[in-house]
Amino acid sequence: MDSKRKAAFLKAGILGLGVLVMAAGALVVFTSGADQGTQIRSSFRAAPLNPEFVRYMYERIPGRPWGGYTKDGHPLGLVPGPQDTSQFAADGTTVDISSLPVTYDLRTKNKLTSVKDQANCGSCWSFATFGTLESFFKPAAVWDFSEQDLIEKSGFDLDECEGGNMFMSAAYLARWAGPGAETSHPYEYYSPTNGIALKKHVQNFIMLPNKKSPLDNAKIKDAVMKHGAVAVAFCWYDSSYKSSTNSYYYNGNTNANGHAVCVVGWDDNYSKTKFASTPAGNGAFIVKNSWGPGWGKAGYFYVSYYDTFFGKRSGTAYIRGESTNNYRTNYGYDDLGWVTNLGAGSPTCWGANMFKATATGSIKAVGFYSNNSTLAYEITIYTNCAAGKPQSGKKFATVKKGTIAGMGFYTIPLGYYVPITKGKTFSVIVKFTTKGYNYPIPIEYKLSGYSSKAASLSGQSYASTNGTVWQELKGVGSAYTNNCIKAYTKY
Repeated sequence: MDSKRKAAFLKAGILGLGVLVMAAGALVVFTSGADQGTQIRSSFRAAPLNPEFVRYMYERIPGRPWGGYTKDGHPLGLVPGPQDTSQFAADGTTVDISSLPVTYDLRTKNKLTSVKDQANCGSCWSFATFGTLESFFKPAAVWDFSEQDLIEKSGFDLDECEGGNMFMSAAYLARWAGPGAETSHPYEYYSPTNGIALKKHVQNFIMLPNKKSPLDNAKIKDAVMKHGAVAVAFCWYDSSYKSSTNSYYYNGNTNANGHAVCVVGWDDNYSKTKFASTPAGNGAFIVKNSWGPGWGKAGYFYVSYYDTFFGKRSGTAYIRGESTNNYRTNYGYDDLGWVTNLGAGSPTCWGANMFKATATGSIKAVGFYSNNSTLAYEITIYTNCAAGKPQSGKKFATVKKGTIAGMGFYTIPLGYYVPITKGKTFSVIVKFTTKGYNYPIPIEYKLSGYSSKAASLSGQSYASTNGTVWQELKGVGSAYTNNCIKAYTKY
């Protein structure tokens, strides 16, 4: 790629003049469409891509873990996501700092599974994913989930050991592709002949806001105490690790070499003198790695509160799982989950998915992503719809309203049942209102080199600027696009 094309490539991703198609070097913009026979001019545009992701796509070496290897041969592999999360400054929750102890360690509370080894594979993100989910279920239940199944079945373009991120994990779990047991698909780089047996349903994948200062740690600490281990992204540089004290502190500004780990505790009094270079103050997180129990202190190490990037990159998250008996059917089109956002110059837009019922039953819950610090939503369901008309048929009387304080994937129990009939079409409409962000609808998108397997058909997903006139998303601007809206039935 010559210098002019590279500059245009980077500018397109940063300024978000549409959605970048990597292979063709072209821009795709939502421009026009039809609704119920009426031609309309669409004002929908895709959000700016994450500049880190644009750089990654330019510098990526296929088949090699992103970030390479440490000096002693351990692979990294945390890949930036394309999602624009710059607007996620803080969520709408507060934590009583006085309730947080000076020290806390999940290792002493039977809330952790064993330290794993990602071996020669850029799969740290999968171990961080299941490190938090396994911790969530302990001590009541002990699970060992299959990282191999996640890296092989994520559905994204990256090779299984090339790397990944928490957004990819969320998509895999939200479509109920996993988690499965380690014994059903061991970490040995092979594919079983049959699909993995599903052991849990993940209904909530909660992402925390990036730290804004060295001592902005309350929400990570609170999540560790309430839910278990928390997955965190940071940047690894060998010179910042001090093996004699198993401590890490990076104070540079080069944002690369991504790695994902799990925070399992902290020590506010951990001395600043224990790091390879001296941070401004005391304090460190206790961190579980995925480089085997022979590394660090039995697989664990300490990271300074003052580290430049620890907890300050997208991907700080914890996961909540439920029994597979909670819902019977998961209706959704976004197998690859949240790739980017869609908007029309306003914090409010409507998204609608239309589904044909595969069995007679009742809708019990609706799931979608929040891409903002505060998302107000209104859920409306229509049954017995006409093809291509989300608001036709019978409108269910109750509209579910609420607010989500933070980013991630959320399942909203309706509190009532909406009857559906096998073979009949129903629609789920969500009104999204963000806090000052003009791309309120999370969408799956076909992005070459990342999510090229995304596929959409006519009659599936729609968007509206006013809740009455609808733009079909399939094929607009040659895009393969679906809303990230799911419906769950009980029986």
